[in-house]
Amino acid sequence: MATLTKTASSSPKERTTRAVRPPINLENWIEENREQFKPPVSNRYLYDGRDFFVMVIKGPNARNDFHLVDSEEYFYQLKGDIKVRIREGDSIVDHLVREGETFFIPPNVPHAPVRPPDTIGVVVERRRPPGEHEHVIFYCEKCGALVEDIDFDCADIVEHFSKAMLDFWNDDARRT
Repeated sequence: MATLTKTASSSPKERTTRAVRPPINLENWIEENREQFKPPVSNRYLYDGRDFFVMVIKGPNARNDFHLVDSEEYFYQLKGDIKVRIREGDSIVDHLVREGETFFIPPNVPHAPVRPPDTIGVVVERRRPPGEHEHVIFYCEKCGALVEDIDFDCADIVEHFSKAMLDFWNDDARRT
């Protein structure tokens, strides 16, 4: 519940008007939006702001790609445990992120969150300026060789990220 407190201001122009949303009950929001979480990523915007966005991501996801972006990512695992695969040179390091834990990924680190069924997490990312590209990178699961690096301007991560993956998976020539 919000309470109104009047503050002194010399003119209306000095006051800034912003649309402030009321608090959200996260469990209720997830339940109300449950049917909208669709593979391959199963993500939905909780908050889509000017400087950053917050996504709720539900498992299972259907991904075998690595994500690379020139900004940081913050994970908070609400329900269940996930694995975040990090590519370090030619090696893959798996990080277990347990329910209630947070995980931070620095810029330009290829990572692949693996979300089992019924897991729920929150991810906070910086809004990308126009011209800053995302990468969805596919490696051969047998030998680790680069198969494809999809480099694209991602104005809407919920829409464009899934599209990049689906376009790759639906093209036999690109996958082999």
